[in-house]
Amino acid sequence: MTIDSNPSLKYEYQEKWKYFLMPILEYPISFWVALKKMITRRKLKTNCFWIDGLSPVCRQIRENATNWRALDTIYNYEPKNGSFVDSLTRFWMENVVNVKAVRNRLKLIKEKLNEAIKEILLKDKEVRIFSIASGSAQALIENISEFKKQNVLIKALFLDLDPTAIKHSRNLAKKFNVLDQINFDNKSAHNIEKSVGDFNPNIIEMVGFLEYRPKEKAIKLIQKIYGILQSGGIFLTSNLRNNSERPFLYFAIDWWMVYRSPEEFAEVLKKGGFSSENFEIIYEPLKIHGVAICKKL
Repeated sequence: MTIDSNPSLKYEYQEKWKYFLMPILEYPISFWVALKKMITRRKLKTNCFWIDGLSPVCRQIRENATNWRALDTIYNYEPKNGSFVDSLTRFWMENVVNVKAVRNRLKLIKEKLNEAIKEILLKDKEVRIFSIASGSAQALIENISEFKKQNVLIKALFLDLDPTAIKHSRNLAKKFNVLDQINFDNKSAHNIEKSVGDFNPNIIEMVGFLEYRPKEKAIKLIQKIYGILQSGGIFLTSNLRNNSERPFLYFAIDWWMVYRSPEEFAEVLKKGGFSSENFEIIYEPLKIHGVAICKKL
């Protein structure tokens, strides 16, 4: 398992003592919320008073768990100093290791997208990126904008079933002055062959989606991706490793996901069509979120 530690990316780390402190807080909360759910047998308005009860930021994450809004809130969180609620919010946003790992993943995928674009440009005059389950597409839009400043125009196709995600990414693209380089398709990833049409992508990006697909569905989806990816193209996708905060995310935050070991993730990629010598899996420093860089040769 390769761990990225590029200092220029300014990754977030977790102090050793917090690895011991946080479970002492998180496990009792997880048990209490699980017990309340078992007794009431319904979705709770507030899971924990000290998390989504008091903090609007934490409540927004819990209410939007598993969709782009929660990730966008985490990505772009800016700490505030002042009230007790601000301090409480800052505590959770700066000490929950999975929150840090998600922000690390954003930095890692942006860097690997940048490298993939440069690699394609060495052999192809045009970069065509297909983003599946694109969400806010923040990393990709920022990359497209940076390359535009270098007079490199990238074409992109964003596919997402959630119309609010499409609206948000469209507004973000407009803000970064790259709206004219992107087409948007408000559909599911069920039939990506039809959605991609004759776009012929040489980069396909799908981050934060396999984490919600069981093994067989994940394999079938990657097989489709392999089929539409241009020869010599690059596929970037992500993985989530099991970790000690899994019960906390599931019970306290209502955030369920599919967890895979690096070996299980590699198996999915291989059965999807990519040979093991043609992909590399890199994890951010907290070893929770990984990014696979797969090449179709």
